[in-house]
Amino acid sequence: MLKTALASGLLGFLLYYAAEHSITIAQTTNALASIPLAFVLLIEIFDKVADKNDYYNALYKQFGAGKSRASGVLISLLFAGLGMFVIIWALTGTISFSLGAIGPANIFVAGLISLYIFAPETGDDELLLWAWLGATIATKGAYITLIPMLQGLGL
Repeated sequence: MLKTALASGLLGFLLYYAAEHSITIAQTTNALASIPLAFVLLIEIFDKVADKNDYYNALYKQFGAGKSRASGVLISLLFAGLGMFVIIWALTGTISFSLGAIGPANIFVAGLISLYIFAPETGDDELLLWAWLGATIATKGAYITLIPMLQGLGL
């Protein structure tokens, strides 16, 4: 229940952010299509592993056992928040390489994907892969990349 409430709250924040920055469907589609396929596949695998192993409950049991329930919840939220921040940071950089600039749509899409990973029960289907394929079709493959460009490595 707590995970669902937190996921709903984060989705509300992301939608509020999108509205405040007047992010269009076209910008969202371009940002989504610009994610390299390798990242999409890694995110799908990570989502399946995260849902299967239920790290929230493991952290809660580890840090909440014998202590207050609040400490277990706080530790699991801190780890989830840190993980979401890292994913948003990595994806925003990857999207920016393809589109040329960091913008609100990049942050919005990175936030949605981060939410997709950390939201409960999303590992059963390849939702991100289907959304990426749809965005790639909508942009006529203009942003298709198989692996991300790595600055300084000439790749």
